[in-house]
Amino acid sequence: MLLTNSSTYPIGLDISDLSLKLVQLNKVRDKITIQALGRLNLPPGIITKGEIKDKPELIKAIKKIVSSPLFGKTSSAEAVVCLPESKTFIKLIEIQKSPNALTDIIGGEIEKHVPFTNNEIYYDWQVIEDLADKYFVLIGAAPKEIVNQYTAMLDEAKLSPIALEIEPIAIARSLLKEELPDFKLTISGAKTKPATGLNYGLIDIGADHTCMIFYSKNTILFTVNVPISGEEITAKISKVLTLTKEQAEKAKIICGMDETKANGVIKEILAETIENLIAKIKEALQYYENYFSQYGPLNQILLSGGGANITNLTEIIGQKLSIEVKIANALVNINEEQNKFAELFVEKHALDLKTAKLSSRDKEKNLSIQQNSSSTYATAIGLGLRGLFIDEY
Repeated sequence: MLLTNSSTYPIGLDISDLSLKLVQLNKVRDKITIQALGRLNLPPGIITKGEIKDKPELIKAIKKIVSSPLFGKTSSAEAVVCLPESKTFIKLIEIQKSPNALTDIIGGEIEKHVPFTNNEIYYDWQVIEDLADKYFVLIGAAPKEIVNQYTAMLDEAKLSPIALEIEPIAIARSLLKEELPDFKLTISGAKTKPATGLNYGLIDIGADHTCMIFYSKNTILFTVNVPISGEEITAKISKVLTLTKEQAEKAKIICGMDETKANGVIKEILAETIENLIAKIKEALQYYENYFSQYGPLNQILLSGGGANITNLTEIIGQKLSIEVKIANALVNINEEQNKFAELFVEKHALDLKTAKLSSRDKEKNLSIQQNSSSTYATAIGLGLRGLFIDEY
C-alpha cells in the first residue's frame, strides 16, 4: 500500500547507452522535493548509439532501478522518458506568414531541417513568437522506428510513458531557473512567459556523447551533437598509459587538465581532445552568430554530465572563448537541503600513483578528490519536472 504522502507524479527515466538514471519528484504546496533517485550502469551492447540491441536485458535493468532505487521508493508506473539525443532533432525556425494554415506550412518546412521524410518521423511544434509578418516556431522530430522501439520496450517493462521527450528540452528544464513553471513542446495549452534576455550555451558531456544546446529568451534555438564522450577520453588515457579502465577513469577525474598532477601527463593526453571540443564549440558559436545574431552574445556556458567535472575544464574553456563557464546546478529548481543527498552525489576518487605507474612533482603517493555528481542527473531531473508540471496546465 502506498503512503498518502507519496508522489502521484510520473518517474523521470533517462536511458542512455551506458546507464539508466531515475528521478521521481513530489510537490507539496510550492516545494519540489526528490522522492526517489536511482542510477544503474549498463553493460556495453545493450544500447548502441541510441538503438536498443538487447531488449530483455534492458527491461530487466529498468525493472531493477524502478523497484530498487538508491534513495526512496517509486510510487508510479507512469514515466516521462527521454529519446536518444543523437536520434532526435530540435530547432527554432522562422516561417513567413501566408494564407495557408500554419500546420500545413510546418509540415513542408520540417523536411528542410531533418534528414527524413515526414512519413518517417513523429514531429511536434510550438509557436515561440508571433510577429506581424512571421512566426518563430520550435520544431522537434524523432524517427518513428526509434519511438516505436522505445514505446514497445517500456510497455513490456510495465511502464506507461506519458511522454517521450527530446533530451535537450529536459536538460534545459533542469539547469535553468527561467524554465519553470513549464516548458513543453506542444501546442495545446502552451503558455508564454516574458523573456529574461539571458543567452546560454548548455554543454552536456556524457559517457557516450556530448550535446551543446543554444538557449535564448526562454527557448532552445538549436542543438549540436559533438563527437566526444567521457568513455572515449577514458579509453584514450587507458591505451596511452596502459592503465586499467578504472585507473584511467580516476586519472581523468583527479588529474584532468591540471598540469601539477602526475607531472601533467594526463593533461597532455587530454589536450588534443579538449582542443577538439573547443574547436567544435567555436564552430557552433559561429553558426549562432551567423543565424541568431539578433539574440545577442552568449552570457554564460553551463557544463553538465560526468565529463563536466574534469579538473580545470571550466577555466580552460572560459579562457579560450572569453565567456563565463560554470558547472551547472541540476538542483536549481529543486527545494532540497544542500547536503541532503551528499552521500549519493558526492563522489570520492583516489588514485595510487605507484600502482598506476604515474609520478608527481610533489612526491605524493596518492591523489584524491571529491566531486559533486548531481549534474549527471540533469536529464532525469528535467524529465521528472515535466511530469510534475504537465498537470498544472
